[in-house]
Amino acid sequence: MGRTFGNKNLTDNDKRAIVVGRQNGLTMMTLAGMFGVTKAGISQFLKRQKAQDGSTNSQRTGRPRVTDRNDDRNILKTSRTNPRLTAPAIRREVFSNSPSPPSVSTVKRRLNAAGIMGRRPVKKPLISEKNRVARVKWAKEHLNWTRQDWNKIL
Repeated sequence: MGRTFGNKNLTDNDKRAIVVGRQNGLTMMTLAGMFGVTKAGISQFLKRQKAQDGSTNSQRTGRPRVTDRNDDRNILKTSRTNPRLTAPAIRREVFSNSPSPPSVSTVKRRLNAAGIMGRRPVKKPLISEKNRVARVKWAKEHLNWTRQDWNKIL
């Protein structure tokens, strides 16, 4: 997976196409429009690529991630299976056998990165039997209404 520019990940093919496009005389703005990234993103990529002597991938700097892709996938799967679970409960369920589970904050960050925010769905009351019977009765009474009947109401 490539570096992120804004919300766009550049694939290896995109990176090669940017380099070739720039060699063929395309402007940074043209390349930015073609790949859906900013002009600054194209410029930064080309500077980094030039500094690495043409290599498109480099060793990441900073602290290594505590979770791998499988852990992230399991966190999301657990959250989608039971959306009422809190982050600590997801952590307990996914990493029950792990000697060093990630923090609750890490679980929250993985959920946020996938677009799942820290809100639980609202508990909605079920339709009572009385209301269900009333709805069916109303629907049957109005089943054969014509357009003129509905126009009187609307």
